[in-house]
Amino acid sequence: MKQILILLLCINIYAQDKLFFLPQDGKVAKKCIEKLIKKSQTSIDIAMYNIEDKKIAKLLSKAYNRGVDVTVFYDKKGVKLSHVNKTKVKQKLHTKIAIFDKKIVVFGSANWTKENFKENYEVIYVTDDEKVVSQFNEFFKTLY
Repeated sequence: MKQILILLLCINIYAQDKLFFLPQDGKVAKKCIEKLIKKSQTSIDIAMYNIEDKKIAKLLSKAYNRGVDVTVFYDKKGVKLSHVNKTKVKQKLHTKIAIFDKKIVVFGSANWTKENFKENYEVIYVTDDEKVVSQFNEFFKTLY
């Protein structure tokens, strides 16, 4: 019984389940996203209307250059990314989703722009809940 309690405690300690309200949590939310990009080992899948934050764009390029499969689905010409796999979708893409190593999903109302992190009222949610992540991975299959 004691071992089960310790195991459950450890699972909860390492679980990713964070909710950020922007702009007040903007710096912390951005740092969390930057950390996820830096720690990604195999893949980063993003479906987002607008990514213009320069630091995030650089980190995504660095991840791609170190061998991470970085794929971005977008529908706006202004997605300022280089050295990543980009796919322009045919329909309006209003989602703001990123999946890291197929295990952690970040989603909410915020595009990754300087204004959204610093000025706008937005919400960002980060989770590694297997059921939720699985549903988002299935959604991404529909974008290809």
